[in-house]
Amino acid sequence: MIIQGKEVKEKLLQGINLVADTVKPTLGPQAKTVILQGEPPVIVNDGVTITKYVSHEDPYVQMGVQMVQNLASKAQDSSGDGTTTACILAQALCNAIANPENTGEYTTHEMYHLIEKFKVAMIHSLNNLSQEVSDEEIINVATIAANNDESLGSLIAEAISVVGREGIVTVEESKSHITELILREGMQLTEGYISHLMANTDNGKTIFENPLIFMSNLKFRNFKDIIAMLEYASSQSRPLVIFCKGMDGSALNNLLMNIINKTVECAVVLAPNFGDQQLDELTDIQCMVGGTVFTEESKDSASSFVSTDFGNCERIIINKERTIIVGGEGDSSERINYLKEQTKEMEGFEVARLKSRIARLKGGVATIKVGASSSMEMLEKKERLDDALNATKAGLDEGIIVGGGLGLMNAVYGLDMSLKTTLPSWLAEAMRFPYYTLFENSNQKALPYNGTLGFNAKTGKMEDLETAGVYDPVKVTKNSLLAALSIAQLFYSTEVAVLVEE
Repeated sequence: MIIQGKEVKEKLLQGINLVADTVKPTLGPQAKTVILQGEPPVIVNDGVTITKYVSHEDPYVQMGVQMVQNLASKAQDSSGDGTTTACILAQALCNAIANPENTGEYTTHEMYHLIEKFKVAMIHSLNNLSQEVSDEEIINVATIAANNDESLGSLIAEAISVVGREGIVTVEESKSHITELILREGMQLTEGYISHLMANTDNGKTIFENPLIFMSNLKFRNFKDIIAMLEYASSQSRPLVIFCKGMDGSALNNLLMNIINKTVECAVVLAPNFGDQQLDELTDIQCMVGGTVFTEESKDSASSFVSTDFGNCERIIINKERTIIVGGEGDSSERINYLKEQTKEMEGFEVARLKSRIARLKGGVATIKVGASSSMEMLEKKERLDDALNATKAGLDEGIIVGGGLGLMNAVYGLDMSLKTTLPSWLAEAMRFPYYTLFENSNQKALPYNGTLGFNAKTGKMEDLETAGVYDPVKVTKNSLLAALSIAQLFYSTEVAVLVEE
């Protein structure tokens, strides 16, 4: 079946509105929660989680739903937060575009470039408004990101103060009802899994408890080269993580099939760096987790291992970009002393690289263990803490701007005057909708824009939000905007929808 023209826009817009209206109540400190069907039901206020559950029986409307689901996923992947804001912006933009009085004069090509021009200008304006996060402001950023839960905000701030701004902070479920901060040994690597099919969580992460770790600078092409270690891991009822130079051919294909069929628990991570430096990096990992590094120079094959050749750790967290090892059973003290001696013989870039490796070996992992009295409370609290941590990290990366929905409005105000006079008013108006939504969720009538004077949804008062310490991470705001504008471009250009009948 095929539909065209105005009918396409109407169907897609219905789906876009359905998702946005579902997540909209979760924005801000006066946010409401959404209950999701399950055994037991799940109560959350996390935008990306909620969008995954939205569906519509009309397949054409469902296409609009899926557009926003993809948008939310991209916003989550980019900065770990801001999905609700992205949905609200997309809704405002697409509804404006659907009005022929706003867009009837533009060709598809003209609209695309108009939005691109607006996108570039807004990112520039947001960057100009950005300010660095001070140590004192970290707790404010974290608290706001956690829906004004001061206890969670304080925990995040404490965790960052312990491990430093570049340090590792993870979130785990606690077996008790108490939420607490625990410091453990660990390290972070700038390599992730080689296939998303290795992820075992809904948010695209691989999380293994008590895994076996195999380390090698070999490249595996034949499945027979890895069968033995997979069988050994299975016999021990433990997941397996393989660090190696690469994996392809029958080795990768058969491994992925076994992962999909849930016959093995395994993730493959490319060993960091290249050549001799790769072996150095693998040795660093070995010192953290124990075990043996199998090398190309070794006479023994990877299948000739003994049980002590595997490294061990309490937990490993892997996504497509990084790997975090927590609680390794090795001893890195000798390795650190060795690298310190090496720095005395090096100069320039090599010294910097060695110091970076030393810092990684010395660095710990701050783990926030989330306690709750029920599984529903646990999931909601953990999702909220994850979002708050991601938002705080994003603020540390690219700075912060005034919150309360004012950041985007201030960015519009800061645009070059010549640009502002040529832009259609509906583009600027769409940037106001997160601001309006905060009033709506607090059952308050929206007041006119006035610079940094905004609505503090926590106190229910109009006040200077910068003075009140109400901030949003610039990175989160930018990624929400980019995701929404991308959907707007696609929405305007779509003229035909084709339903493939099975």
